[in-house]
Amino acid sequence: MGAGGSGGGGRAARALRLLLLIVFALAAVEYLFGSILDASPLRTYLYQPIYNATLPTIRSREKLAASWPKRVPTTTDLTQNPEVKNSTNITNPILNSNITQIPLANMTGAVMLENTTSLMVTKIIDSIRNQSTTENSDIKRNETELPMCFDEVPGDFGPVPVNKTEVELDWVEKLYPEIQLGGMYTPPNCTARHKVAIIIPFRDRQQHLAVFLRHMHPFLMMQQVEYGIFVVEQAGNSEFNRAKLMNVGFVESQKLKAGGWQCFIFHDIDLLPLDLRNMYSCPRQPRHMSASIDKFHFKLPYEDIFGGVSAMTLEQFTKVNGFSNKYWGWGGEDDDMFYRLKKVGYHIARYKMSIARYAMLDHKKSTANPKRYQLLSQTSKVFQKDGLSTLQYQVVKVTLNHLYTHILANIDEPS
Repeated sequence: MGAGGSGGGGRAARALRLLLLIVFALAAVEYLFGSILDASPLRTYLYQPIYNATLPTIRSREKLAASWPKRVPTTTDLTQNPEVKNSTNITNPILNSNITQIPLANMTGAVMLENTTSLMVTKIIDSIRNQSTTENSDIKRNETELPMCFDEVPGDFGPVPVNKTEVELDWVEKLYPEIQLGGMYTPPNCTARHKVAIIIPFRDRQQHLAVFLRHMHPFLMMQQVEYGIFVVEQAGNSEFNRAKLMNVGFVESQKLKAGGWQCFIFHDIDLLPLDLRNMYSCPRQPRHMSASIDKFHFKLPYEDIFGGVSAMTLEQFTKVNGFSNKYWGWGGEDDDMFYRLKKVGYHIARYKMSIARYAMLDHKKSTANPKRYQLLSQTSKVFQKDGLSTLQYQVVKVTLNHLYTHILANIDEPS
């Protein structure tokens, strides 16, 4: 009897040791290769259920999939979310940090097994969390970090047609749904190399505005620049002051762009570019863009001209204190800017005449400023005290239209 009992006890001990070895082996396999134990009956003994054991078990695979949490609950969820915290009175050993504080000397084999398995599962969960975080970061990075837009002008860029026919603005508004409110555009498939504000001094040119927008939006989108179009209108009845309006456009456009614009193109509304190689960007030197106009037989009127369409960086424009505010009436303000740029050491850049081509819309010429030559003679002496530093104006209204931002400003000097 004793021998039989001893033999039976020995077989039971060997069976228990074998069972423990199998359990450890299965736990090791799960640790190395993932959730193999999901469908195993041993899972009942290795994990405490997150549902109340008194409730009936859901056997429908579809119901289980529908009710399974989309992510692993955390201790923060259990402490901060009342619904999760109060959903069960059973403590999940995977999430219970106190289990690791039990003295090893007092642990039974079952507790050691539970603790070891919980630590393994915790590592697996942490690994899944880390992988998920990395994947989500990669997805966000791929969504925000698009490839840079083209650096060199594409080989298929060249002359483009122009349509001077007058058209209704309401009709043009429907042509470009990709344009954001305020006439803002960002290339959808690449990161723009240039952030450009197009500043347009404006008064009584409604017949030109729709034609300009119809031509410029597709032109700029093709060049893959990030841009905004700002139409700055002079309120009141004083003589037109193109230069002061461009100063206003510079200041106000910066307020409407997070991080500000890098490049400013000051643009007459009656000029339409005729070649896509005429890039609307800012080089290292200020650029006179409209060097070749059809009205002047595509010839440069004089070497120092800087009127029509000109491009300057933020640094260049602020370094010369912007445009003068003193030119009321037609003429002189662009030559004044040329002298300012020359005074601080810049020179004027231009594309070759076959690229810097523009079509001019018909319009009545404004009255010339009789004081322009007198003002020009003083430019080099007074430009630091006349410009952005002394700009005074009052914004009457800013309207974000679909294809452009309209800035109505009172620029009359105080009496």
